[in-house]
Amino acid sequence: MFVRTLAVTALAGAAVLAPSAAFATDYTSDESTLTCDATTVEVNETFECTIEGPDGSDAALQATTSGEDAAIAGTVTSATKTITDSVTDYSVTAPGTAGTIGLTAIVDGEAVDTATVQVVASSVAGAGTDSELSGTGFENAGLAAGSAVLLVAGAAGVFIGARRRAAQNA
Repeated sequence: MFVRTLAVTALAGAAVLAPSAAFATDYTSDESTLTCDATTVEVNETFECTIEGPDGSDAALQATTSGEDAAIAGTVTSATKTITDSVTDYSVTAPGTAGTIGLTAIVDGEAVDTATVQVVASSVAGAGTDSELSGTGFENAGLAAGSAVLLVAGAAGVFIGARRRAAQNA
């Protein structure tokens, strides 16, 4: 009996301490990341991309475009920059034709992260941007009122039942 109690106590202690052992590990990411401030841009528009990584590493941004313009279609890699204060920034100008830009962050010669930016024509980017907001909100006010009535009726039933029971016991 004593051995069983000791085993159950040890098992319970292990179950309690297991999460704290998991929290003791430092899960900080050593990976480099690529973030761009836009996911959709108009043709010839400039946007910013940031590569985060370890200080002193060499970083480059590679862009692959799908436009029909032969001067820009294909893959282009930027000049290498040294990462300082854990970041390096790039200004990217979208091509003159609509399509997709695939961006790849390269840190110390290794591709570490990717991002995609859609390039759209000016008329497409402005479509659907009228001054009125879309209709949002709660459209079931009748359900809310009905549930409030049922709640009040239930509370009144409990109150009346309690008063009757108290009157019978007195």
